[in-house]
Amino acid sequence: MDVPSPSDLTDLIVERAKSLGASLVGLADLEPLKQSPSHRIVAKIGMGLAARWRDTADDVEPLEVDWPADAVSAVVIGVAHPADRPELDWYDGKGTPGNRALIGIVQGLSEWLESDYSVKSWRPPYFIESGGVFMKDTAVQAGLGAIGRNNLVITPEHGPRIRWRVLLLDQAAQATGPIAYDPCDGCDAPCRRACPVGAFDETAYDASTLGQAELPGTDGTYDRITCNTKMAQDVEDAAAALAAGEDDRRQVADTMNAFEEVVMALPAADGTPRYGVKYCRRCELSCPVGR
Repeated sequence: MDVPSPSDLTDLIVERAKSLGASLVGLADLEPLKQSPSHRIVAKIGMGLAARWRDTADDVEPLEVDWPADAVSAVVIGVAHPADRPELDWYDGKGTPGNRALIGIVQGLSEWLESDYSVKSWRPPYFIESGGVFMKDTAVQAGLGAIGRNNLVITPEHGPRIRWRVLLLDQAAQATGPIAYDPCDGCDAPCRRACPVGAFDETAYDASTLGQAELPGTDGTYDRITCNTKMAQDVEDAAAALAAGEDDRRQVADTMNAFEEVVMALPAADGTPRYGVKYCRRCELSCPVGR
């Protein structure tokens, strides 16, 4: 079968992805993504969490992408994680149920594109330094929402209570965004007051210093080290709750910290996974958009 036109390919992808379980679907061109704000920011502040600021020159080049040379379009898939389904975010040593649902949708979409339209696709890894894609930037470029004051993608339909995955294509598809949308207009920012560790209390990386004012253009800057410290404590708390003793606690915590690279689950007595980490979501759940 011939490859559809860019507009038809977009329509087909959106319809198919939703039939596979996606809540939101969008398409973005890859060239603008290579210059996205996150690529510019990371080049200045780095990927590590050991230091709060890197003294870099104003003219530092954006982070160089490591994507397949033939990839020209990106499909971004979103699955809603509503407040009444918290288990979608519970981390069990191999990821979360919500992330596994996303992986299944992307795999099904990839196989369908190859078999029905001979469109080659790539499923980038989660980690940016391993060739991944900044998923929040992709969602915004695809017109699915905007970065809010909580530094999350806020969508009109689901607010920030949604998770993302990206698929790269070797065929041009018509982009679905970006859109003019400001979800924080007139909001008194309960998200920034809800943080239990005060990660929004200081602007660790000022937008003007970073040389950009788009993402986060709504003062979504936060102290990522403070936030990451809270997530690390969430892991330790979960390990302590699950473990029988100190040695077991360390093994459980190490398994959780390994994220998607682990090969060992955390089985319960009946063989089903035990959910371990319930990461903090207060900046997300306090957002009134999409409730």
